[in-house]
Amino acid sequence: MQIVEIYTETRFNPERSILKERLGEGYVVQTCAADAPNFCFEVSQARNFILGFEVAGARSAEFLSIITEDYVYQHPGILPETLSAYLKSRARHPLRRQRKTPLVTSTC
Repeated sequence: MQIVEIYTETRFNPERSILKERLGEGYVVQTCAADAPNFCFEVSQARNFILGFEVAGARSAEFLSIITEDYVYQHPGILPETLSAYLKSRARHPLRRQRKTPLVTSTC
């Protein structure tokens, strides 16, 4: 995922809206087209803007939407500040690396 910028004031353009999705806890995520090939992905709660990302490509916006929905679902009552910190962290480090375990072979 390529982040162009993380921002703290809305840039959402309703004329270029692509997605608006309501999550639990009153959270809303919305995506709009920015300068090609970029997209703006924003998170708000009860009409209060929380955080926005300008990302390169639709797949990056889709990734942010999926992890936001998943995190809100897994953490009922989550505070906006906590969600913001989580999204910033995941956006900067999108892949969690798993430690490889050695392959165990048995002989019979």
